[in-house]
Amino acid sequence: SNSEEAYTAVDDTSRRKVFSRTVLVGTVLWPQIGDESIAKALGIEATAENPVAVIGGGGRTGMEVAQELAKEGLYAVTMTRDGRDPFQIIKLPPDIKSHITHYPDSVNVRQADSLLKALDSVHASAIIFCASASSRGGSAFEVDDEGAGNAAKAALSINARLVLISALAVDKPDSKSYRVTNSLGGNLDKIMDAKLNGENRVRSILNKTMNYIIIRPGPLVSKKMNNGASDIEINQGDTVGGGISRNELAGVTVGALMSGKRGVTVEVYRTSTRTKLQPEFDQYSGMEATADKYVGLFKNVKPDK
Repeated sequence: SNSEEAYTAVDDTSRRKVFSRTVLVGTVLWPQIGDESIAKALGIEATAENPVAVIGGGGRTGMEVAQELAKEGLYAVTMTRDGRDPFQIIKLPPDIKSHITHYPDSVNVRQADSLLKALDSVHASAIIFCASASSRGGSAFEVDDEGAGNAAKAALSINARLVLISALAVDKPDSKSYRVTNSLGGNLDKIMDAKLNGENRVRSILNKTMNYIIIRPGPLVSKKMNNGASDIEINQGDTVGGGISRNELAGVTVGALMSGKRGVTVEVYRTSTRTKLQPEFDQYSGMEATADKYVGLFKNVKPDK
């Protein structure tokens, strides 16, 4: 299962003020005091008053996303099913810890009203949906399908951008990746069907604003990779894919927010693992792209039709 949450950039006329505190240092943004111009140019609102909400913030991907937001000087608020703070006993560098807060109550994506209440109460400027089916959290159709739809409804209500973390090969039922993942059984049974339903809910609910980004990672590995965006390839069409680490996926997710793109669906994977999803597909789709920075990966992505 590949889902959790993060914070989105707002590049339209927002109902909230921008107080971002960021400055360019090498290839990333690091917290500084006062420089609003960079954040405005990137279309980002990521203040303590209007943080990015990371749904599924207690999972491994959600925790990586929250830390990546903080590294970019953006404020994140984690939300979890049981209300526990995932970073309570984890020692983080002060500049990272200062940019991550936690919503103290339970947030259940299956309950649309309570989800909206939580997001509205923290004045979320963006939502990253990292939640996925689990033995305690609910079935794939409850979380990856219905839950994603509830997040889209909430995003529409509070005018926040939604980033949905889905899965590679989700619309390629003849591929081995789809067939293996879709038959895991238990609460994960038919998870690919559920994730595709969730994607379609997001596109349908947000079809007028197009205020969403859907990211389809390949198989996730927990080992941290340290080369940043340089090892990552972005693609469209769901014909080519490969594996990716959770911290790289977090970088891509935050880069998506910073890009200001909306209404797009992409696949992401490590270039060295590139493989065609079905034998009849070409090794190269013609849509692949690389970049030195995560935000640069989105430069030429095409909107959903």
